Amino acid sequence: MGLVAIGTAYRLGEERSSDDVNGRGSRYRNFTRYRDLVLGLALRDVKVRYQLSVLGLYWAVLNPLLMALIWSFVFARIFHAKGMEGVPYVVFLFCGLTFWNLFANSLMTATNSLTGNASLLSKLYFPRIILPTASVLARLVDFGFSLIVLAIFMAAYHVRPGPYIGWLPLLLLIELVFTLGMAYLVASLNVLYRDVNQMVGVVLLLWMYLSPVFYLADQIPAKIRKYFLLNAVGELVGMQSGLVLGGPMFSFHVLGMVALISLGVLVLGLIVFNRLEPLFAEVM
Repeated sequence: MGLVAIGTAYRLGEERSSDDVNGRGSRYRNFTRYRDLVLGLALRDVKVRYQLSVLGLYWAVLNPLLMALIWSFVFARIFHAKGMEGVPYVVFLFCGLTFWNLFANSLMTATNSLTGNASLLSKLYFPRIILPTASVLARLVDFGFSLIVLAIFMAAYHVRPGPYIGWLPLLLLIELVFTLGMAYLVASLNVLYRDVNQMVGVVLLLWMYLSPVFYLADQIPAKIRKYFLLNAVGELVGMQSGLVLGGPMFSFHVLGMVALISLGVLVLGLIVFNRLEPLFAEVM
């Protein structure tokens, strides 16, 4: 699949002269021409990530599962944390981690998506924004496996999906919009400032504790609850867990705010990436 992706890039690279005439804007408008390359690079990312490991794709399941088991012991047994009423804490925690990891893992891999493909960028032409996009799409494979395990967990503990679970695809779409915007930001900034790679891990750890992964959003004190609304991905994780585990319907007012923030982050990410893209060749 890696050869297919590179071959597609080479074929599309022959069209560079016409794109240069029309400008960078036309390349983004014609982004659909590169969909085969995006999918090819995403699948290559998944293959390279697991091909040399003994358990392979099973790590996509084992990592969040082990995290949920360890943290559920720490928080439920030691700190007596409580999740959603009527739902075992380990199921509640694994559900939150499933949706959180889609964002966090995408951001971690997207950070090095440009710097890790410097040789490819120097030889072939294609819109550079394809690389962080492919990195985010590749994490959907891990997410899919985690959803399967979550379904097994829920069946084992006799937890039924909520009546509003049909809204889940919309929330996932908004999360992907927010994730892509953040991916474009960190990927482009990491080319110029390699400290970004180190900072992302620390920021994500703090960000996770500020998001309703280990606790319910309703448990946040009312006087500071309004500030947590700015945490778009945290609000999405809380709403997604509620939909899956049978919680109450989310607030459309909050969803509207989260959607606007996510769209704003995407636009900001595209602007920053577009402004910094001409500097990539000089640095790499």
